[in-house]
Amino acid sequence: MVRELIMHGVIAVEFEVLFFEDGEPIIDGESGDLRFRIRTAAHDLFRREGNDLHTTVTITLVQALVGFEKTVKHLDEHLVDIRTKGITNPKQVTKFKGEGMPVHMSTKKGDLYVTFEVLFPNSLTEEQKTNIIAIIA
Repeated sequence: MVRELIMHGVIAVEFEVLFFEDGEPIIDGESGDLRFRIRTAAHDLFRREGNDLHTTVTITLVQALVGFEKTVKHLDEHLVDIRTKGITNPKQVTKFKGEGMPVHMSTKKGDLYVTFEVLFPNSLTEEQKTNIIAIIA
């Protein structure tokens, strides 16, 4: 017997599907139930918490100070625009409402949380140090 299980991309982190009396029959008895336990797999870029997604975006020190424009490719391949015009602090988290996972049996979606990682230079020349001090001080 073949059972078809159609998934529409909207699932919880873990859930179970039950096919009542579709399992193996016991000797001289009724068929048991057939159960499938389904879990979402880990992803390289996104971490799921309920219907929310979390990811990390790396930016340069210059981008952290003056702003930037970037795009993040979502799980369904659409692009999420990320832009700032001001200062972005290391480990700052920005929420993108409605960019998370679809909520089961609803038209709503969770949110996407982006944590920014700022790349600092390994070293600075004396001239660069002097210029930075002159600009910031």
